[in-house]
Amino acid sequence: MLYLLFFIGIFSISETFASTLIVDPKGKISTITEAIQLAKDSDTIEISPGTYSEGMITITKKLRLIAKGNVIVDGQTKEHVISINADNVRIEGMQIMNSGVSSMREFAGIHVKGSKNCELVGNKLINNAYGFYLEKSENCLIENNESIGNAKDEIYGGNGIHLWSASGHTIKGNTLNKHRDGLYFEFSSNLKIENNSSSDSIRYGMHFMFSHENVFRKNKFFRNSSGVAIMYSRDTIVEENTFEQNWGSGSHGILLKEISTSRFYKNIFKENAQGIYADNANRNIFSENQFLRNGWAINILGNCEENKFERNNFIENVFDLGTNSRDNSNDYTGNYWDKYRGFDMDKDGVGDKPHTPVQFFGYWVNVYPVLTLLFESPIVEMLEIAEKAFPVISPVSLLDSKPSLRVFQL
Repeated sequence: MLYLLFFIGIFSISETFASTLIVDPKGKISTITEAIQLAKDSDTIEISPGTYSEGMITITKKLRLIAKGNVIVDGQTKEHVISINADNVRIEGMQIMNSGVSSMREFAGIHVKGSKNCELVGNKLINNAYGFYLEKSENCLIENNESIGNAKDEIYGGNGIHLWSASGHTIKGNTLNKHRDGLYFEFSSNLKIENNSSSDSIRYGMHFMFSHENVFRKNKFFRNSSGVAIMYSRDTIVEENTFEQNWGSGSHGILLKEISTSRFYKNIFKENAQGIYADNANRNIFSENQFLRNGWAINILGNCEENKFERNNFIENVFDLGTNSRDNSNDYTGNYWDKYRGFDMDKDGVGDKPHTPVQFFGYWVNVYPVLTLLFESPIVEMLEIAEKAFPVISPVSLLDSKPSLRVFQL
């Protein structure tokens, strides 16, 4: 017990005697680099308004760097603008701009390597190849930042927030615009991603692979070349997000590739080329989602098994459901489909006959996209009626046995 009290006392004394250094272009300490060299662990560096063009600033101590006013840190297009190689570093309130650009190295506005418990809060990042790049790091906070990228192609363009081999990070309240991918995670787990906005990405609003047990909540992905790609991952929670206006050739609200045992709850898929595109996605639950005015609400391949779709609303989509197989092991029971044309004689709010959501024409458009030219033509409508009466192409086992006649209030 005495040893514990001794170490607590030593820690408290070191915190008590931490200093505050002032950086001012006209002051005694005129550069951020000089202040870092003079500082000790646990010190605070307050930075006065001005433009600091110092190339790459490297931090190897436990420090707090706080902007006091309009502080611009210009990397002069050399390497990283700020490089962090220490635990417990806080960067707050700065405008960080002009990292290097390379097809061989990932230069960033803020680069963090091998660090724990860092806090990157309230910064604005402009014209950096990557905004934030964190590798082999743990339990960091990235909050209320804005990153405006300069991505023109996938070779030289970088990502807004990039995590590699990371865990335990919280990323919330950030605005990401004009990157290759707004958010990118690889080999990263136990992340909490909340209330972020990602738009105008040239590839994906968010893209992650080989990353498990993550939570994505209340984020907005809109006007991206494609919305979100989730690949080779499991045990993911995706809830209360908005996927909107991700519209173009091969564009999706969410692309699911080999994802399993995950939950998609209360999301909005609105005006996307495809709301969800699923390839080898298994044992997932899709509940209380809204599919509004998409080209395809869901396009699910035949290698997807044991998924459950319940209490979802399908409203004003061109096609509600597409597949490339007549076999089905997924459960679509208890959804609202605005294309359902059945009756409810007992007034229990449930259709008296099953609903088959795969349309005859939709099946063929999936195979031959050029057939969209015949959409809503009389011959197609006639073939749809014939297929419903005598199913030949449509998967007869893919149906909603208890379709809701009432829109779910979600």
